Amino acid sequence: MTNTAIVLVLIAALSHASWNLLVRRSLIPELANWFMAFLGGVIALPFAVFYLVTTPPSAIGWVFISGTVILHIGYFFTLGRAYKHGDMSVVYPIARGLGLVLIPIFGVLVLNESVSAVAVLGIVSIFAGVIIVGASSPTGLKIWLHPKSFIADRGVAFAVITGLLIATYSNWDKRGVEYVAPLLYMFTVQIGGSLGILPILRRSYSTNDFTAEFKRAWKISVAGGALQFTSYGLVLTAFTLAPVSYVGPFRELAIVFGVLLAALVLKESVGKTRIVGATAIGIGAVTVALAP
Repeated sequence: MTNTAIVLVLIAALSHASWNLLVRRSLIPELANWFMAFLGGVIALPFAVFYLVTTPPSAIGWVFISGTVILHIGYFFTLGRAYKHGDMSVVYPIARGLGLVLIPIFGVLVLNESVSAVAVLGIVSIFAGVIIVGASSPTGLKIWLHPKSFIADRGVAFAVITGLLIATYSNWDKRGVEYVAPLLYMFTVQIGGSLGILPILRRSYSTNDFTAEFKRAWKISVAGGALQFTSYGLVLTAFTLAPVSYVGPFRELAIVFGVLLAALVLKESVGKTRIVGATAIGIGAVTVALAP
């Protein structure tokens, strides 16, 4: 990875952990996540208009835009549900860590990227960390040993599904930004994903719920939207500078930031097991990013 890509992804990682913190500490995580996604799109609107006028997407570009919107509808839904049922120090490492493990695998199989032996060691470390963190919850160990019972812990279950979606859209978006300007692409992700999930949320929450959440925490929603836009916007830019097999894993240093924030800000009981797991993920992420 180039120095520029490393700096961009480091900022993205801290931004990502920060907006996840804001979602988890909100009274209604699903609605907080929705407002942040939508307002992130509003923030990106001026950039989107500029690129639509100067470099409009080709037909294949719109195919990638449509695909990422569908994937992000699923992502926003499962992430909100994960935080509704689980602690940030469990949900965040599992979702991001599992995605991190799968991103290089998909990159090799789908994008024909190469991964060195050193990077493979990093991926193994990441996977071990994900297993350790998942096993730190009351029913987490049972889930890993008996996958059919993973619905026993809904926070972990939705975190696992979120991780699968992260790996999928990361590899999809790596190709997408070859045809669409990253900031325009980010706009479609935020607006398309948030509008797409709205009918699903409306089945569980009334107009009064949306209004009350916005009045209660609109400043936090704007801040979270800016952090969402910054986080993935920088990652999409980094995709144009380095392989997704390296950018994706290095980005997951956010997991370490996330566990630290959960302990320091949310006062969650992190414990030695989660710290060990997060550390293994962090070491693996650095190993993969710096591997030849």
